[in-house]
Amino acid sequence: MVSSQSIPVITRRPLRQTLMIVANTCFIGTLLTDLNYWRTAEMMWTNFSAWLLFAGLVMGVLAVIAAVIDFFSGRLSRERGPAWPYLLGSLVVLVLSFFNSLVHSRDAWTSVVPTGLTLSAVTVIVLLVMGLMRWAGHRTRVEAVE
Repeated sequence: MVSSQSIPVITRRPLRQTLMIVANTCFIGTLLTDLNYWRTAEMMWTNFSAWLLFAGLVMGVLAVIAAVIDFFSGRLSRERGPAWPYLLGSLVVLVLSFFNSLVHSRDAWTSVVPTGLTLSAVTVIVLLVMGLMRWAGHRTRVEAVE
């Protein structure tokens, strides 16, 4: 007989978080492929960057739509404090990535260096700032509970 304690429990994660994780991974991958192109000038890396940007934009737009639905239904605000900074940060990341995608549609060296590489780096910096804000907010809430 199988008890309920022997069955592994998978934590439930909202769809928007899963989509945003995929999008953020694509945007970080874009920075890495841009750096590789900058070092090697191999055109394959620009193709990878363009594909990662497209996938990140599609997933990011879906994640923001899911977050807006959660926000207006009240589910987002109940989870962890104010949701506005994360929604605005996500929109900033999407706008930066959209313009980065336009830059990456150019030909040859100018598709990445210097503008595309700069936009990729700024996008990742915004992601890091949002992550630090979330970590600091979570840490403050944990200390308040204890």
